[in-house]
Amino acid sequence: MSADNNYLTILRSRFSRAGLPDGRRFFPWRSILLVVFLLFAVLLFGRSWLRPTVEKSAASVTVVPAVAGGGDGKQAAAADLCLATLFPAGFFTRREVPPAFTADCRGEPVEVSLTIEPAVQQRLSVLLRRYRPLVGAGVVLDPETGDVLAMASYQHPQQPLPPVLARGRDNFCLYAGFPAASLIKIVSAAAALEKKGYTASRTLPVSGRFHTLYKHQLGLKKPRFRSRPVSLEKAFSLSVNPFFGQLGIKVLSERDLFVTARNFLFNVPLEFDLPVGVSRLLVPRDDYARAELACGFNTATTISPLHAALVAALPAADGRMMRPRLVRQVTDQGGKTLYRQPDPEVLARPLSARSLQQLRRLMRATVRYGTARKSFAHLHRVRGWRQWELGGKTGSIDLPGREGRCEWFAGYGRHGERRVAVALVLVHGERRTISSAYVAAEMIRQVIRSSRPRQLAGLVAGR
Repeated sequence: MSADNNYLTILRSRFSRAGLPDGRRFFPWRSILLVVFLLFAVLLFGRSWLRPTVEKSAASVTVVPAVAGGGDGKQAAAADLCLATLFPAGFFTRREVPPAFTADCRGEPVEVSLTIEPAVQQRLSVLLRRYRPLVGAGVVLDPETGDVLAMASYQHPQQPLPPVLARGRDNFCLYAGFPAASLIKIVSAAAALEKKGYTASRTLPVSGRFHTLYKHQLGLKKPRFRSRPVSLEKAFSLSVNPFFGQLGIKVLSERDLFVTARNFLFNVPLEFDLPVGVSRLLVPRDDYARAELACGFNTATTISPLHAALVAALPAADGRMMRPRLVRQVTDQGGKTLYRQPDPEVLARPLSARSLQQLRRLMRATVRYGTARKSFAHLHRVRGWRQWELGGKTGSIDLPGREGRCEWFAGYGRHGERRVAVALVLVHGERRTISSAYVAAEMIRQVIRSSRPRQLAGLVAGR
């Protein structure tokens, strides 16, 4: 008998003397090997198993079917047309973006007609070049149809681009890498309104400064200051971080927040005529990260200007998020219609009528006496401005590495049949040139000026 077998015999005899089971029964080798194998499989393949799958839409790859040019609108058996290939590089960074242009499609010239309104597009481009931020991007939408009235992207010609924004160089309006900042408070407020039955007058105790987010303000540490009640309307309009941080920890569950965000088209490919980045909302690792997520006090939650305009358009679109449309029609040299924009399509209805009414009240408060009040004050010179309903949300945060200050405004304006939604993001360097809310207010003013008298019922800006 070998020495190894002797040692094994002695070990088994000691187990039996101590009243313990035999080593062969005491150590379930097969079970242990099975557990190790399963753990290795989870580590190797778990990412694909746990990642939520989202079916990619046809619009996200910009392949659309051609339709007949006749008035019946029936679908023709023509070859598919890739809209993205019709736009040259840097098309929306130009000083002037034409509402119609000639493009090359498979070696043949075609005429492309856009939904762009020249006066609105020109005004947006002029404002971005006048104030010269590091990066600027703006989208103006018709909330009822989803038509893009203006889309302009700007990069300072003499200052370096922050590395985090390098991928959006061609068109920052479709780049979803901008930190959402306090724009995410729209989603958090909507979750509280929809899931928890909150109203604009509902209060929470807030201590300390409004723009900070310390653990003692969230109840995660011993309070340092006396708290006072703050209503949801005031917290939204003044962008009170501790209020929304408490919403994320004490009021809303993680599921409430993420389901609402998905209904607002976060983590979902956005359907559009051109490729658009996916706006991201990531799972927080602890309670403090949940508070940061709910109030936008992080750089991990990102959004594109186009998506921000759709979110801001909700009150003006009666609670609908419409599919954005840019290309109105594509025709060949013979006048044959190769593509015609589809009918207006609803992508989502995230809120009930009651919650939408409350959200409208919150966004109006931001312009009336909140963080955007001073930027919209000059609109008082526009004749009949009191009859316009204006609302929105501001947001600002440093880019990762403090390579620039990202500043947002997303809002809407409406009067009668005329409605507009605007989203502006400006990235400032060492010197802040202009407020995003001011540029957005100027764009709403431009829409007032460019509207027909019958649409405005006599509301025209004073000359």
